Amino acid sequence: MNTLRIFLSRVPRNWASKPGFWRPSPLTVCLSGGAASILAVWYISRRRSNRPMMNDGAQPTDLLCGKCRSISLEEMRGPNFDRMQPHQPSYLALKQSVMSGCRLCGFIWTAFGQTVSFDGQRGSDALEHVSEKYPGREISLVAWAGGSPDSWLDRIQVITSGEVPDSDPEDESVEGVDDPTMHPDYQLALSGVLNIWAYPDDPAAWHGGVNGRSLPTTAGDSESDFEFVGKCLNECLSTHSNCHANEDAPLPTRVLDIGPPDGSQEPYLLESRGARGRYVALSHCWGGHVPLITTTDNLPKHKNILPMADLPPTFRDAVQISRRLGIQYLWIDSLCILQDSREDWEKESTKMADVYGGSRLTIAARAAKNAEVGCFIPREEMPPPCRVTYKSPDGSVAGSIYFSDPAAPIERVDETPLDQRGWVLQERILSPRIAYYGAQQIYWECREDTVRQDGKWYDIQQDTFRFGDFKQAQDPHAPFRSIFHGFHGEIQPDWPESRLERAARMGQWYRIAEEYSRRQISFPSDKLPAIVGVAKEFAKSTGYSYVAGLWQEDMLSGIMWSRRSGGPPISQKLPSWSWARFDGRVRFWGVGSGGLMLSDDSCKLINVSYRHTDAMGDFGEVSDARIELQGRIIPVDCKITRDPAYDLVSRPVLFDPDGTRLGAVNLDLVDSTYQPGELFCLLVYSVKYAPVGLALKREVGHGATFTRVGFISIDSGRQVCWKPEPCTIYLM
Repeated sequence: MNTLRIFLSRVPRNWASKPGFWRPSPLTVCLSGGAASILAVWYISRRRSNRPMMNDGAQPTDLLCGKCRSISLEEMRGPNFDRMQPHQPSYLALKQSVMSGCRLCGFIWTAFGQTVSFDGQRGSDALEHVSEKYPGREISLVAWAGGSPDSWLDRIQVITSGEVPDSDPEDESVEGVDDPTMHPDYQLALSGVLNIWAYPDDPAAWHGGVNGRSLPTTAGDSESDFEFVGKCLNECLSTHSNCHANEDAPLPTRVLDIGPPDGSQEPYLLESRGARGRYVALSHCWGGHVPLITTTDNLPKHKNILPMADLPPTFRDAVQISRRLGIQYLWIDSLCILQDSREDWEKESTKMADVYGGSRLTIAARAAKNAEVGCFIPREEMPPPCRVTYKSPDGSVAGSIYFSDPAAPIERVDETPLDQRGWVLQERILSPRIAYYGAQQIYWECREDTVRQDGKWYDIQQDTFRFGDFKQAQDPHAPFRSIFHGFHGEIQPDWPESRLERAARMGQWYRIAEEYSRRQISFPSDKLPAIVGVAKEFAKSTGYSYVAGLWQEDMLSGIMWSRRSGGPPISQKLPSWSWARFDGRVRFWGVGSGGLMLSDDSCKLINVSYRHTDAMGDFGEVSDARIELQGRIIPVDCKITRDPAYDLVSRPVLFDPDGTRLGAVNLDLVDSTYQPGELFCLLVYSVKYAPVGLALKREVGHGATFTRVGFISIDSGRQVCWKPEPCTIYLM
């Protein structure tokens, strides 16, 4: 009897993202000679492949139809992603394959069911009406990069590709129907996405180019998790020219000294007094209550000791991560700012650009709704993937591609607790590099790179704010031509560099303001302070003058915003033309459509005046703010009517004194009603195809003084309504 000492370990079954950190425990097993030899050879081969000794989660005998067995990356991935591989000939054929037990066809059926059309129709409803009479069209597969570099492959796009047949002229039931293969009430061309992954040492990865990896099952505190963050940090510091290293930056006013990596010293609060060093910043949700804060009363105690046992889980996890990275100092807002001192809060809140911008790394507790949750979130078990054989074109290399179940939960990065908070946006923009600890994995983001543990590029469906290269696109100090995009060929050769730079910088700012406006703040008074760090960096970069969330150098474009949600003003001090006066999502005219480049001289800014109301000066709240304009106005009548431009939805529409329609208005206060002659329309830009203006209400007793009450999309050609002579007005 031979004795073979092997290693067994409780390794998560869909572990695959980072090989080399499996720590097995020994177990002695007695086997006969032949069995021992076979097992030894098998074990060694698995270890050399850096593959865990366990079921990978897929069914070893996944039932696949002939179409799915013949899936080929080469057939669906042309040099310009212009090639597709035909799959089932119809939705009906797909349904029949699902009923016959094909797992991957079942995944495609589920992905199709997740389709939602622009008018709210759901793919699942359309699939319920698939039948012999309404079989649907052909389905094809495309190896889709999802907006990532051409070499990236982490998903397959499933599309409806068959041609729409002609309708039977004698069949009255299809009269007016675009696609006779679909039920008349569900005219959808279904599409979906299937995420794919491979083991990093599998031929599907190194030969087939599959970049996707399995989601980790570790909670963020394993050796492989710490190695992931450490590797990303080291690569960023050593190879990224756009990511400054912050070598021994000035420490914030107060930091936690967490001691050496071995944890032999309890943390304590250090007043830096101008000292320099490397530190980590924590980005986290307060969640209405933080169990441990620093006040003027307990400051002496905290300067002596902050025991690990007293720290809430999120803070404790941040200490552990920082120690593993070998960084001695940690900044946490609730501990490093005196929470009962308005003076200290105002002083420190103006330094956020320096605090986050000077950090070696920002740790973001993305999935934690409060400090009691922590950074290390236990992972939910995912449904098993479907395994499909990968073969090279000549058949000499074979491996495995894994399709993730589209019914599995996906962490939406724009809906996590952290990404809903207003304060967090500037922390994201100002930090040179961030490690996000999410509910499903760790994400890395810096000015040059985005890395996820599941190997995906970024999810364009999940992160609505991440367009292009996020960090560089939002960096106020990046060369403006590197962020200049979205103007659709409207640039004229005689435009000076200053005009181009202003359009690029303001495009940056308005996108940031739009994203910020969708986020939540706990206190209305935080509306401007929570973004002051970004505003200060913009001021440094451009030299522009900031007031009430806008820039004087682009004031006319800045006041052209519309609200996407209702609610009364949250500030009575801010002027009516400031988007920061309201809570809720706003949209700036021209962002993404060339409007910033198409501005003209229909209206002119003469002067801006205001008074400071707090210690933040120009970057805080202001009162008695007024802009002096020279423009043309006409009285208008506002009526609620059905608008053919919006599928006959009833909405406020403006009419000129002759009763002719002028355009639609987005009222700042949705439920407001106005008497005939009470409103005026100011023409701001008379661009050919999309003239726009502001709805104004005259201040009682002040003939030339108005307040803004809405944004007007003027009908094309209606610019001629205005009097030829401009007049001077004041907008409060």
